[in-house]
Amino acid sequence: MTKKILFFFPENPFSNRAGNVTRAKANLNILKNLGYQIDLAGIEDMYKVMGDNTDIDHNLVDTLFLLSRRPVKRIGSLEYWRYKFSLITTKKNKSNHLLTDYIKASFEKIVEAKKYDYIIINYEFWAGLIDYKSSTNPTTIIDTHDWITLNEFYKNPLLKIGDRFEEEINNLNKFDKVITISNDENFVFKGFLGDKVVNIPPSFSPHFSSNFEKKFDLIFVGSDNIFNIKSMKWFFDNVYPILPDNITIVIIGRICKHLEKRKGVTLVEFSETLDEYYSQSKIAICPMLEGTGIKIKVIEALSFGLPVVGTERAVDGFSSRIANGCLTDNNPEIFKDKIISLLQDESFYKSIKSQAEDYFKNNFSEEKALEKWKNVLTR
Repeated sequence: MTKKILFFFPENPFSNRAGNVTRAKANLNILKNLGYQIDLAGIEDMYKVMGDNTDIDHNLVDTLFLLSRRPVKRIGSLEYWRYKFSLITTKKNKSNHLLTDYIKASFEKIVEAKKYDYIIINYEFWAGLIDYKSSTNPTTIIDTHDWITLNEFYKNPLLKIGDRFEEEINNLNKFDKVITISNDENFVFKGFLGDKVVNIPPSFSPHFSSNFEKKFDLIFVGSDNIFNIKSMKWFFDNVYPILPDNITIVIIGRICKHLEKRKGVTLVEFSETLDEYYSQSKIAICPMLEGTGIKIKVIEALSFGLPVVGTERAVDGFSSRIANGCLTDNNPEIFKDKIISLLQDESFYKSIKSQAEDYFKNNFSEEKALEKWKNVLTR
């Protein structure tokens, strides 16, 4: 009998919007290739906020369950008044205001009705979804995506780090398996949670072909989160003015909403696929100043054999900070020099491109990820 997975991801993993979404879809592909039947659960409010529709790939997912934060308002509804009463009697979740008792109850009903073998929850702050004892005792897996305490600290320096990190570890400890995607987070969490922690780096199909006309010198792909906004402000304030006038740059994603038109810069707010743009670009940039975890945009670029020029944060979570296809420095002048060297020295470009392809194949191949997921899903 085919085993069943309930895969919880708050947004639509088929929206092609950002790196976290791309990785969630990649994991669904892997799980399907391993022969599992998969249902998807998401949060209705998140779909609305992100502008996601409910289109899903039925080759990967059988059913989509959208969880509402509260029941429909009907004065005569017992369910509605239970929800209202719970707002008074239940302590709010500080780390996730969307996680209501009503969502938890709805999730529990789905699990009990469908009798899943595995439940996979994406993000630590949704761990409360399994705060009940299931009669079917499914294997529970949390995909961390990031070290959330550190991520939240970057956004709020007044955060009580000790309290939040204790909460994060306690949440992760509820699960049978904890998936990390970065060597850094794997080291931290394994120290507290032991062998239940497994590192599965992001994976993509390789696209190493060079048979494309290169229309763009530089490419950057990013959503409009605060870290991308800060990084591109730094780039345009400090690096762009000292680049040659003939440099061509393409920027793709919601980050474009926060950028003004400039000479040589093409802004593409949304593209159904990034393949064409990566294939037509020479170098990827990743000028991240803050943020935690491995950068999906960097791995995507490596999957196309593109050298990456970035700040030191660009290679967070990598097993090696050298010979990985990435040239990094936080000094704008040196950042610029690395770009120029790649563009003007063909042999140097080919050398770094070869490093990018080798590092990708050795660390982020779909085959390696599939084998690791297979081991995790062996009860």
